[in-house]
Amino acid sequence: MQQARIDEYVQRLSMEIQRSNMAMAASPVSSAQDLASGAAGQSNERDILASLRQIRATGRIVLRFTPDSSSIDSLPDISMEDGDRFIVPAVPATVNVVGSVYDQNSFLYAKGQKAGAYLQLAGGPNRDADRKHEFLIRADGEVVSSDLGRGLWNNKFNNLHVYPGDTIVVPEKHLKPSSMRNVIEWSQIISSMGMGFAMIGILL
Repeated sequence: MQQARIDEYVQRLSMEIQRSNMAMAASPVSSAQDLASGAAGQSNERDILASLRQIRATGRIVLRFTPDSSSIDSLPDISMEDGDRFIVPAVPATVNVVGSVYDQNSFLYAKGQKAGAYLQLAGGPNRDADRKHEFLIRADGEVVSSDLGRGLWNNKFNNLHVYPGDTIVVPEKHLKPSSMRNVIEWSQIISSMGMGFAMIGILL
């Protein structure tokens, strides 16, 4: 089912790109530079689609726990089937910050530090950052968006509690050809946690 959702997303994205390219071809082009730019953009789009088609679903189901879960009683009542594997991973030691920041990197987890502190460690969002759509991916697969609200004097996203293994993503304002390759890097990070980047909007 995970793979089917990924394939559906890639197919829908491919159709949207084709419609966009058809609209661009039908519009008047003002210069040879516009033609060259359009051709380069289409080449990047094809590369993106080819990479997304290589994403394979892990088939894993992430069991959700609270940060203070520490006993077998915290396990959900779920039936096991032949061929299933139950994996208890080690607690991650880092928090990832990716996207439109000055230093995409992994930083050592420090208890009590919030999202804003890790963004500062990454140099903060750069001038291309879309602060209105930044989001946090929990180690259990949950996605927390900055759309949860912002106060006049208080950025609620910066005050989000961060836990070991979480990933903070700061997207760019516009998905430029040069930045689209970051999507592939993000998909590799998120796929390692049990879900593809392409799954985020579908699973929510």
